[in-house]
Amino acid sequence: MTESSRPTVLGLVADPGLPTELAHRLARELPELLDRDADGSWEVRVTDHRIALDRHGALPMIEIGERAREQDDLDAVVLITDLPRRAGSDPVVADGATGARVGLVSLPALGAFDQYRRCRDTVVRLVTRHLFPSRERAGVGQDSDAGRAGSLTRLDPADSDSPDDGAGSAGVEDDVDVRLSLTGLRGRVRLLAGLVRANRPWRLVPSLSPAIAAAAAGAAFGIFYSNIWELASALSVGRQATIMLVALTGMTTWLILDNGLWESRRSRSLREEMLLSNLSTVLTVAFGVLTMYVLLFGITLTAAVLVIPPDYLGTNIMREAGIGDYLMIAVLSASMGTIAGALGSGFADEGAVRQAAYSRREQERRARLDREDESGSGR
Repeated sequence: MTESSRPTVLGLVADPGLPTELAHRLARELPELLDRDADGSWEVRVTDHRIALDRHGALPMIEIGERAREQDDLDAVVLITDLPRRAGSDPVVADGATGARVGLVSLPALGAFDQYRRCRDTVVRLVTRHLFPSRERAGVGQDSDAGRAGSLTRLDPADSDSPDDGAGSAGVEDDVDVRLSLTGLRGRVRLLAGLVRANRPWRLVPSLSPAIAAAAAGAAFGIFYSNIWELASALSVGRQATIMLVALTGMTTWLILDNGLWESRRSRSLREEMLLSNLSTVLTVAFGVLTMYVLLFGITLTAAVLVIPPDYLGTNIMREAGIGDYLMIAVLSASMGTIAGALGSGFADEGAVRQAAYSRREQERRARLDREDESGSGR
């Protein structure tokens, strides 16, 4: 094969987990897209490799990318990571070092939904517009998300030494000269949603088996005691909703405080990062608690319909019973069970709860900051 007929080889270096899953999907679709949007033929290779932080807590993307290029004989490298990356206070979606032909895409800044399409479009724009700009065709890269997220823009070299430019978890490198960042409240909300998804809050429910057992026992109390039926039928929808919210809030708060999930740091420079981390923790735990509540409600409603005869229920509430009465009994019983579950969560393994509440990257970040706090207090 002659040099001119050799395909351009793009390497995707992805963190284990979701980044690797997306990278393998991209490897199947990108060659066709790049063949269409840029001259020549393309080959895409995937490497499942943990993208490690350096001792300063920064992500040395150029060093990692250049090492991958040399080892695997690649023409360009794009790193795909679940690490959040910020420039000052703005979430960063993608960075590029055109001289080194290395790029990076940060999944949390892509939001909680439609991550694959956004990741694909960002990689195509990064490669065709910046890593291989001479091969770009007219009109290439006008993806549907560009107008909402912004566009990959050249950085002013004079700004590369700005102390705020690298704030956040990933740091900055002098040779990074292309960046796509999100500005304003919308960008921060999208990053927050992406962090919650990275935490995978649905994993929290299995780790709370003692809480679920206590919640089921508390809910069963509401099924078998007629006084609860009478109370449930007498309560208004608004009062029932208030009780439910109090129960959900109480269990969420208890889980966070009892398992030490709330983060506090001495460093004022980490204040915004800490706030974002705590918000993602609250939403992650709240989502897990809500999932548990929905499951408990479904079980309780089914049990109520099976256990309580309509005629007997009507006798106790002094009127004809309907499906609405069963729903109200199930809501009140599930709320009672959730409060009991908060007490039972104290028997859950703290390590398991932390593992479920945090992504692997968030665990690494907090462990690193804990070490820095300890070393700072030891001076």
